Amino acid sequence: MSSINHHYVPQLYLRGFVAESGRVQVFDKKLNSFKKDKQTPRTTLFEKHRNTIFREGVPTDALEKLYGTIESPQGQFFDLIRKGIPSDELISKEGIYLLKSFIAFQFWRMPILDPIAEEYIKNLDLTKFDDKITLNGINIGNCDEIKVLIETDQGFRHYFRSFILPLLTFDLRVYEDDLKSWKVHHVSPDENGWNNLLTGDNPILFEDLIKMFGFNSKFIMPLSNNRLITYSPSVNSEMDLSPLFTTYLAMAVYNQCERYVVGTNREYMAQVKAFMTSSGTPADLRAEVFKYI
Repeated sequence: MSSINHHYVPQLYLRGFVAESGRVQVFDKKLNSFKKDKQTPRTTLFEKHRNTIFREGVPTDALEKLYGTIESPQGQFFDLIRKGIPSDELISKEGIYLLKSFIAFQFWRMPILDPIAEEYIKNLDLTKFDDKITLNGINIGNCDEIKVLIETDQGFRHYFRSFILPLLTFDLRVYEDDLKSWKVHHVSPDENGWNNLLTGDNPILFEDLIKMFGFNSKFIMPLSNNRLITYSPSVNSEMDLSPLFTTYLAMAVYNQCERYVVGTNREYMAQVKAFMTSSGTPADLRAEVFKYI
């Protein structure tokens, strides 16, 4: 076993929020302070041995390596986005599938779900998923071996949460309507040095938590410090990333992050934190943000 620091938000994503120095700014909400000014995607949003499990009494980081194989095509796609590829070239069936996959796997990866994930899996009725996943031609809900492993093997439950649950609970199919409902928004190249978008340990904003599994809810996900992805069930129009909207968005992201908020500009992050004292309720913030899409 070679790896120790296992990211719950991948480095390929966090690279979009680095400054020219290659560093990011990290605010710790629990300690109410910034981490030392030397953080990089490699040293941010990870836990030691988070994806280490035991197989026959031996620790293995096989799950961490499996994440790496999933992240490789997503990383290439994110690099294209950061290079400024036009939105109409990115919003293709292949691009939307990669985005849906990233969101599905990232959702179940977040530490904020740790307190409920195991019990959720134990109580999940696998028979309702029909033939969404089959093992040797047998529907997963009819596979007794899977049921036993879920009940008795903590390591398997972690594997199930990481790589099976995203495929079961999210609809990753791409529909024709998706092509007009997904948008990548970016700041004009004229706005040199603009870096107002934040992320953190809970980076995706959904308007309706229940509808999100079918990708039928409005949502927003910052892709970098100056680009974001939005989805709207109705036709999704182009949007100006105005200072007012991005400030509302930054406050909403700050609010829903469990502990760590990540950005490029420390001074701007400090301003966002100060704005939180007079911003209204979290529900008000979210409602204001979703008015824009």
